[in-house]
Amino acid sequence: MSSLLICLLASLMATSTAFAFNTPPPFDSTALVTGSTDGIGLTTAKNLAKKGYNVIIHGRNPERIQQAIATVSSFDHIPKEKIFSVESDISSVRGCKNLVFQIQSIIKSNNLSLDILMNNAGVFEPEHVLTDDNLETTFAVNVMAPFVITSNLLPELLQKNNRQSRVVTASSISQCRGVDDWDDLQCMERPFSTHRAYAESKLFDAMLTAEFATILECNGFGSNRITCNSLDPGTVNTKMLLAGWGPIGIDVESALDETWLCSSEEVSDTSGTYFCWKSKSKDRAAYNPSERGKLWKVLSDIDPSSASKWDKIHDLL
Repeated sequence: MSSLLICLLASLMATSTAFAFNTPPPFDSTALVTGSTDGIGLTTAKNLAKKGYNVIIHGRNPERIQQAIATVSSFDHIPKEKIFSVESDISSVRGCKNLVFQIQSIIKSNNLSLDILMNNAGVFEPEHVLTDDNLETTFAVNVMAPFVITSNLLPELLQKNNRQSRVVTASSISQCRGVDDWDDLQCMERPFSTHRAYAESKLFDAMLTAEFATILECNGFGSNRITCNSLDPGTVNTKMLLAGWGPIGIDVESALDETWLCSSEEVSDTSGTYFCWKSKSKDRAAYNPSERGKLWKVLSDIDPSSASKWDKIHDLL
């Protein structure tokens, strides 16, 4: 049996296992879940709301956003006043910053605390399509968006009264072991492959989150203040899985690993780690500082203003 199949089977078993909810969070604790109008994102939003968090639904389509709000509010009788929403296309840097502006307005006007940022949104593009920023769409949504959104929400994530924030990014068991061509990440010259683009983007997600954690730790923001982790959210029958691999997973209602990493006390002191079926994975290129540095330079060159947030992190407080 191949190692991939073994890991997929283990993921099915672990993801479907329920976990005990911990102590309810403070009344103003808020979770932003990107890409939460359906699939794992919607499941995560529902279950974080059930735990007591205010949740911010994100999507691109206003009708689907309203449907998601109705779904969350009907789940375990969640009060509608604890559900907020933002509409933005995060395939561009401008769209990501528009989302951040909306989040900051919600947090400020409602006197909330952003305790959880769940970078869940992702795409599996069948064709090579460039965004407004001249980036390949998979790279733009799966990698650039978490970088821009996390960077620009640092003030909200760090300004706490001795409370911990968490940044979680959805990676995948399908992440590749290494990068074929650092000079052509947007596939302008090499042939475009849907699966390769997705696999690279998921490796980058794990790399990026580990780099977040390293920078924060080096600046004195340990795990008691903020944690940054990534995970394979499970082999789940989302639209993306069905499009790329077929119906080989579990139902989205059973996909609780994102909720676990966002809120469980079991991982409250863990940062800079990639999780697969709730276990720390060590044999990954994401832990290679040199490779992470290459990615950071690529992202910084695309959007210097977002990168600058990390250079002057203490000025944000």
